[in-house]
Amino acid sequence: MKAADPLPKSVGAYVLVLFLPRARRLQVGRLGVATFPAGLYVYLGQAGGPGGLRGRLRRHLRGPRRLRWHIDYLRTHAEPVAWGWRMGTHGPHGPWECLWTQQLARHPWTFVPLPGFGASDCRLGCPAHLLGLRVSLEKASLPARLGLQGWETRKK
Repeated sequence: MKAADPLPKSVGAYVLVLFLPRARRLQVGRLGVATFPAGLYVYLGQAGGPGGLRGRLRRHLRGPRRLRWHIDYLRTHAEPVAWGWRMGTHGPHGPWECLWTQQLARHPWTFVPLPGFGASDCRLGCPAHLLGLRVSLEKASLPARLGLQGWETRKK
């Protein structure tokens, strides 16, 4: 996967943008069944374990071999179109993925497709760590809006 080669091995937080080509009704682990409209989704996570950002993002880009996290259920049907990261897992007021989620969730161009998605261990009360986008990726301007240190898009 040449596109993932520049990914850092350090711990950090990341943004994964997925494109779902058609609406799907999915069972998402113990969260239950939800309908995901076709379109763009932003997943906000953290990579603190072995392999750091490189290991976690490569896993998401490759696709899951087994369903372990909530995002794996959506990833089996949705393709990555962009991803970004920031070194370190915590910002000034909490984990980056929570700060980013709360910032993006305030915009009318985002929606929560399934409450609790990706936020099982969230301590800051995020509605979910997966948000749907009602605007194009360009209009969302995630790298600038979230202060990402790295950003890549999938080449077609």
